[in-house]
Amino acid sequence: MTCLVCGADTVKQQLDVGSHPVASFFLQEPNAVEKLHPIRLGQCGTCAVVQMMQPVPHHALIPPYDWLFAREPEEHLDQTVEDILAYGHINADSIVSGISYKDDTTIDRFRAKGFENGWRLELERDLDVSDPSASIETVQKLISSDRARKVAERHGPADLLIVRHIIEHAENLREFMAGLAALVAPNGLLMLEIPDCAANLCNADYCMVWEEHSLYFTPETFALVPTLGGFETLRLDVHPRPFENSIVLIARKTGAPGDVLPTSAALEQADLLARYAASYPVTKIELRRHLEKYRDVKGRIALFGAGHLAHAFANFIDVADLIDFVADDTPQKQGKFLPGARLPIRPSAALLDDGVTLCLLALSINNEDAVISRNRAFVDSGGTFRSIFRSSPRSIFAYDW
Repeated sequence: MTCLVCGADTVKQQLDVGSHPVASFFLQEPNAVEKLHPIRLGQCGTCAVVQMMQPVPHHALIPPYDWLFAREPEEHLDQTVEDILAYGHINADSIVSGISYKDDTTIDRFRAKGFENGWRLELERDLDVSDPSASIETVQKLISSDRARKVAERHGPADLLIVRHIIEHAENLREFMAGLAALVAPNGLLMLEIPDCAANLCNADYCMVWEEHSLYFTPETFALVPTLGGFETLRLDVHPRPFENSIVLIARKTGAPGDVLPTSAALEQADLLARYAASYPVTKIELRRHLEKYRDVKGRIALFGAGHLAHAFANFIDVADLIDFVADDTPQKQGKFLPGARLPIRPSAALLDDGVTLCLLALSINNEDAVISRNRAFVDSGGTFRSIFRSSPRSIFAYDW
C-alpha cells in the first residue's frame, strides 16, 4: 500500500480487527442489514506513520441524521491562544479563520481578544454541499487546492487558520495539506490539533481504532506533516488527557509543498504497531474469559455510552454476546441498536430496573465521575461501574476478578 503521508510503497499491515459497520449508523431494528468495512492498520516502513490500510470513503461515513456532534477537549485552548499571540505574527487586523465547527470555540477566544476579522468555512456556501448531515468527513475530502483558492479569494486568505481534529480523518493527506496551504496567506500561521495515539498504542487499547480515522499519529510522526503544505513548525505541544493526549502544532507558511523527510525520532517507533497488534489476540481471549466467568457467577453486564468507543469495545474485542444492552440517555438514540453488536440502547434507569450488576463505562474518562454520581442508586443497590479503558483508574483490565 502507498503511504498516506510520505507516498512510499512500504506500508505493512499489522492489525486486522475484522469488518464492521460505521459506528454512527444506529440500527432501527436488530436484524437490519449492515454494510461492513474492513478495519485494518498498517505502519509505513519509510516514515513510521500508523494508518488505515483501506480508509473508509467519506461518503460512507455521512450518517443518516444531523444530530451527531463531537466534543473535543478544550482545557488547553486558552494557553494555545496565548502561545500563538506570543509569536507576534498576527494583530487585531489579522484574519483568523477555521474550517469546521470544531474550530468555533478557538475563533471565539480570539474574538474576545479583539480579533474581529475572520471567517469559518461553511459546507453549503463554500463547498456546494447541501446535505445537513455532512460534516468533517466531507470537509477533508473536498478541500482541494483549487477549491481552497476560490474560498480564499472570496473571504480573504487567513493570517491564522485553525484546524482542529480533522487531519486524522484525511483520505488524501497530501491534497488536504495543499488545500490548507491555499487558504493561508504568505507567512501566515496554521494551528493543527489531533489526538495523540502514542499512549493507546503502548497500552494496547483497541478502542483507539475508529473507521473514521485514517491516520494514527504520535508527536514524532506528526512532526513530519507540515512540510506537505509548505509550512515550517514553530512549536509542537502535547497536552495531557486521560485517554488520548492532544497534540497542538503551530506552523508558519514558508514556501511550496514539499516531500516528507523521515526523522530518526519517527523511525525509532517503527515497531510500535507490531507490538500493539501482538497483544490483540491475548487481550480478546483474557477479557472474554473474565467476562464469561463474571456473568455466570454474578449476573448481567451493560455498557454505558452508545458511541464509537462502545462500538469498538463490543465489536473489536468480540464480547457483544456477553452484554445485555447499552445505556445512553441521548433521546435520539433511544430504541435503536448499536451497530455490529446489535445491542439495544436503553435509558440509564434500565441499569437498576433490569438487574445489571456490572456496567462498563464507554465514554470520556473525564465524565466517568459525573455518570456514576447521576446513577448513585445503581451503585447503592450493589452495582459496579468499571471503565473499558486501560488508562482509567477504574479500568476493567485492572479489576480483581
